[in-house]
Amino acid sequence: MLSEMKLRGAWRKVRARIGIRSDRMAIRTQKPWYLQLAWYGLILGVAGAVAWYLIDNQYRITGFNRAEATAEINRLKEENSRLAREFALTKTLLNEREGQLKVEKASLEEFTRNLSQLQEENNGLKEDLGFLRNIMSSGSVPDGLAITNLKVEPDASPGEYRYRLLLTQGGQRKTDFKGKLQVVARFQAQGPGNAALQSMNFPSDAEIRTTAPMLEFRFYQKVDGRFTIPEGMSLKSVQVRLLAAPNFDMRAQKSLSL
Repeated sequence: MLSEMKLRGAWRKVRARIGIRSDRMAIRTQKPWYLQLAWYGLILGVAGAVAWYLIDNQYRITGFNRAEATAEINRLKEENSRLAREFALTKTLLNEREGQLKVEKASLEEFTRNLSQLQEENNGLKEDLGFLRNIMSSGSVPDGLAITNLKVEPDASPGEYRYRLLLTQGGQRKTDFKGKLQVVARFQAQGPGNAALQSMNFPSDAEIRTTAPMLEFRFYQKVDGRFTIPEGMSLKSVQVRLLAAPNFDMRAQKSLSL
């Protein structure tokens, strides 16, 4: 019974393959290979031509003009070169101007210093002229050595002072005076309390006999200089001594309280 059923199933499969219900068959005419190759070549050529046209005319298709764009790029390059040249020229002129301004500033500072010195010298000359006028009006100079027109003023730095004076020699005046000048500054500490007075000599006693500059005059001599006391000290008085060479004995003195 089982074998019979197997035979029937196999027979149905054979009938399905060779009978009316079997798969359909298509019959096609085979073309020569060279025609197929030519056809493929034609298709590729048309596709390449279309692609080339699209690439070559893409700017025109999108409304972009290559010639105008190239001209604009060249114009911008020329404009950039022109601006670069102008910038370099402007920078050079600016550097030159800065150099000139530095020179002018230095010249102005030098002129200001010279003007200040000339004003000080002018004031000193006015004082000397007034002194000479007094001498001429009186008709004589005090006999012997004298220290006149003593002035002491604070200078630029803390504790620094500047002094000016005039030395005169009246009477016979047979020889020039030769000697040195010494300034004695007396000062005390600032602030409350009665601090003890201190003093300093400019130049010192040792320098008087060695390195201090020598003075030499017959009628009159203008002298100016500077001295510095310790910071935090208050200057109270100044004494000027005129010492005659060779033993540097004191020949004249003058004191000024501040």
